[in-house]
Amino acid sequence: MKAYWRAFTMRTAALVVLAAFLFVPGANAAQTYRTLEFGSRGTEVLSLQKALEALGFDPSGTDGKFGRGTQNAVTAYQQARGLEADGKAGKLTLTKLYSELNGTSGAGTSGSSSSGFTRTLRRGYIGSDVTAVQTRLRELGYYTGTVDGKYGSGSIAAVTAFQKKCGLKADGLVGQSTYAALFGGNAPAAGTSGSSSASSSGSASSSGGLTRTLRRGYIGTDVTTVQTRLKELGYYTGTVDGKYGSGSIAAVTAFQKKCGLKADGLVGQSTYAALFSGVAPAAGTSGGSSASAGTGTSGSFQKLRSGDTGTAVKNLQTALRNLGYNVTADGTYGPLTVAAVTAFQSLNGLTADGVAGTQTQTVLYSGSAKRYEASGSSGSSGSSGSSGTSASSGNLGTGVAPNGATIQLLHWFNEVKPTLSNGQRLTVYDPSTGISWTLRIMSRGNHADVEPLTAADTEAMFRAFGGEEDWGPKVVYVQLPDGRWSMASTHNVAHGSQTIKDNNFNGQNCVHFLRDMEECQKNDPNYGVQNQNAIRKAWKNLTGVTVE
Repeated sequence: MKAYWRAFTMRTAALVVLAAFLFVPGANAAQTYRTLEFGSRGTEVLSLQKALEALGFDPSGTDGKFGRGTQNAVTAYQQARGLEADGKAGKLTLTKLYSELNGTSGAGTSGSSSSGFTRTLRRGYIGSDVTAVQTRLRELGYYTGTVDGKYGSGSIAAVTAFQKKCGLKADGLVGQSTYAALFGGNAPAAGTSGSSSASSSGSASSSGGLTRTLRRGYIGTDVTTVQTRLKELGYYTGTVDGKYGSGSIAAVTAFQKKCGLKADGLVGQSTYAALFSGVAPAAGTSGGSSASAGTGTSGSFQKLRSGDTGTAVKNLQTALRNLGYNVTADGTYGPLTVAAVTAFQSLNGLTADGVAGTQTQTVLYSGSAKRYEASGSSGSSGSSGSSGTSASSGNLGTGVAPNGATIQLLHWFNEVKPTLSNGQRLTVYDPSTGISWTLRIMSRGNHADVEPLTAADTEAMFRAFGGEEDWGPKVVYVQLPDGRWSMASTHNVAHGSQTIKDNNFNGQNCVHFLRDMEECQKNDPNYGVQNQNAIRKAWKNLTGVTVE
């Protein structure tokens, strides 16, 4: 009897635990939700993690503890569903999540976010849109890994290979152009040949930039890009299918008439520049019929700078990407956009201040702006950033910005410090100026104490700070000895002892990486917290993700 009762008790306890694991509040249960956020614990967090996991958003474990993995999964879910992506599971997020899981909302089937492009995929993103991309890459023979909805090294390598095959910019990011090419009817399989450049038949993609005049019968991702832009402006109502037919021609003709361009229905350099300019007129607007409205000759461009958002910024980014510059067309003027604009200005003989004013946009949309060639001697930073790298380790090349897909937000105590040793080198890239330099690690406490490796590195670092000593914090991208890139912050004020005698820097300076704010407030309440705030703000500008 005692053995029976013990077995019954154990079985009942197991059922209770299972019920706690699997219980998801019903959509119509008038459920009152409390906000779950980083640091929360308990069965509510466990239910949240189970629901996220079921919908393809990996919380990195189902343990009832709201950690960084759960925060990232919540953020990814919010981004995919058009909610405020703050990483906190409040009433709106939880209601939508559980309704979707119970099949009582129209949020899409099986939690899918792949019915259309909703965000630029980059390293660390998770979700069913990643699953859809991995599945498509696997069908085409580029991806051989597990379809797990996690955008990591395997996914980035597969996307990069696909982009090279299509003639797209091979940055490993899945943006609008790559997404359209991937799910287009003419996406090339991995084993095929002859599909890496645009041809006069229009059978290959050319969305890395306008390399041909689009005319009837042409197909490709350059056509998709034009159709998408025409649809945004209200001229095109057809299907975005990458086929340049009657509907596309009619839309282009209407746009050309609005801009005062030759209305021939062909997309050449002038029409293309007008279409993606910051002043491209929408279909329903009036007074935009002058030729200068789209060509950039009117001097009426809105000045764009760091922190700006909106369509004009996205158009600027698209034009820069089409010319080969390293930037994501996300409509937010963040560090990568500043770096791309600075590089563009440097290559085109303009004042390299990272601000896109009338002169910069006039050149950008002129149809004759200089492209960025990564292998050229005048890299993205040109003369402004090469000395710091060429004199040292050379990991970064001539000031070339890191691949956008490789930038991570690595935690100092958990992911960075354990991999470092004193004497190793860090390569620093400043996205606001395009300048890079190399540092040697001297010691590791709550941050990395470092010194510029050579006098040339010191000189490059000071140019990045405008020639003055400055405690910053300046947000930079740092390449670790193992090749990973992380966002960090730094300054250029010498303090402490100097160990490299010929580097023209009388002491050491610091590099700060991400730390838990609670820990930092306790151990580094002043300057440490300033650095953490700067890093979090820059990460939000770059990715849209809020880190508590």
